Amino acid sequence: MSSSHQSYLQRRHFAGLDGLRAVAIIAVVWHHSAHPAFLPMFLRGFVGVDLFFVLSGFLISTLLIREKAKNGRISLKDFWMRRILRLVPAYYLVLFSLLGAYLIFKPGDPDTKTLVDGFPVYALYLSNWIEPGANNLSITWSLATEEQFYLIWPLIEAFAAPIVMVVFWATALLANQLINFGVLDPAMASVFGLTVADHPEILQSTFTPILLGVGLAHLLNRQRTFLLAEKIAGFRGATMAFAALLLVLLNIPASDISGTIRFSIHLAMALWIASIVLQPAANITKFLDWRPVAFVGGVSYGMYLYHMWCIHIANAIINRLGLPHLYLEFLLALAGTVSVSAISFYIFEKRFLALRKKFRP
Repeated sequence: MSSSHQSYLQRRHFAGLDGLRAVAIIAVVWHHSAHPAFLPMFLRGFVGVDLFFVLSGFLISTLLIREKAKNGRISLKDFWMRRILRLVPAYYLVLFSLLGAYLIFKPGDPDTKTLVDGFPVYALYLSNWIEPGANNLSITWSLATEEQFYLIWPLIEAFAAPIVMVVFWATALLANQLINFGVLDPAMASVFGLTVADHPEILQSTFTPILLGVGLAHLLNRQRTFLLAEKIAGFRGATMAFAALLLVLLNIPASDISGTIRFSIHLAMALWIASIVLQPAANITKFLDWRPVAFVGGVSYGMYLYHMWCIHIANAIINRLGLPHLYLEFLLALAGTVSVSAISFYIFEKRFLALRKKFRP
């Protein structure tokens, strides 16, 4: 075994990845706030969600691969309990708090009816298939997508033969890209009556970045493909090169980035993550591992849950003071989101996170 591959397999923490979560969530907050549009990338903060997806696919698959290699099996019960304890408490806190607030303070309001009617969809993580339209809960589609990935992919890792896993992965990626490139639009229009605008999020390119993260985990786990990945993404300056490539792709002028641009962005994200994992001493990796940046990444899940409400509050404050929204709304919302998420993490979420040790292999 090569020394670099052995070192990779022995690492339990990947430097820089918490910082990447910070980059992703800041991009999402920027996208939902008032912002300038003099560069195309300033209109594409939504790809922060795609970066989250690549990270999830890589990290979850790496955990499952290593557990199976060490123990000969994957404990699905333990995996799912760890995921539930990490994700569900804060999510349900938001859902039930909103439901209670609407029922108490706006009992006859149409918004209350929308939330009540759509509550089962949100509670069952189905909002990437059906969007009920409740205020500030449209973002939950991505959480639903990840939960469905956590439900299905561990079963594949645990029980599927390698060739079956490869076929499943490739088929899912191909199907997602046929939708991304619009090839299946006529079929969906004729069979389901769906136009491009009607596509639920599940039929967008949302699973491609997750699948690329899964593929990266498997490539780095095998020595032969690890050495190939080192040549492609482990050279000196790779972290800067792929960050620059991603910025170039994000600034391609286009009213719709579906197709080649979106797929290229996803590939660049996977290559950037690979370079950061393979170059823990690189300057970008060190910056991403800098404590303030890593801290934001560490509370990024709460930030995703709470940021729309913090933007709403920031907007109300700015309107009351008669100040300009551009930039200020983003800065106020970001500061408020970090603060609320940190409080949520240390006072509420950590109580559940501490229970995960009972379900570690």
